[in-house]
Amino acid sequence: MTSPSAPTGPVFAAPHTAPPVGTLLSPPPATDRGRPLGTWALVLSVVATILAPAVSGFAAFRVARGAGPGLEATASSAFDWRVLSPVREWVLLGEVAFWSGTVVGILALGLGIAGIATRRGRGAGIAAVVLSVIGPVVFGGLVALALVAGLATASANTPI
Repeated sequence: MTSPSAPTGPVFAAPHTAPPVGTLLSPPPATDRGRPLGTWALVLSVVATILAPAVSGFAAFRVARGAGPGLEATASSAFDWRVLSPVREWVLLGEVAFWSGTVVGILALGLGIAGIATRRGRGAGIAAVVLSVIGPVVFGGLVALALVAGLATASANTPI
């Protein structure tokens, strides 16, 4: 048994009606764009400020330790590049780390500025810009420290 008041075909919604006069329409809800720009900048700046100097510092230590006796024997007026021949792999690793750290640091700086300007990860963008700016100082200090440490250990191993 079916009730006579129930429709037998498909049921459609009522047609669209205009809002009552005098009501204000609210703007559409804002979409959440996320904050990946500043976060990506921060990750890249950490790589450029921490990882690249660490790899270059390790390579500089190995270069100074391997070429130490030859570096100490050269005169201060002319540098003989053949001294670095036994450690050319470490020199290449240090140079690759330097240039990749430079490229990644500049990219992080640009993304950080863009993240700050577009408000897409402003806090992370500010941190990325600061890390990208101090990255070369960290790089230079760590490589200089590794060179001195490598020369110090190379001098200790040379026979007297």
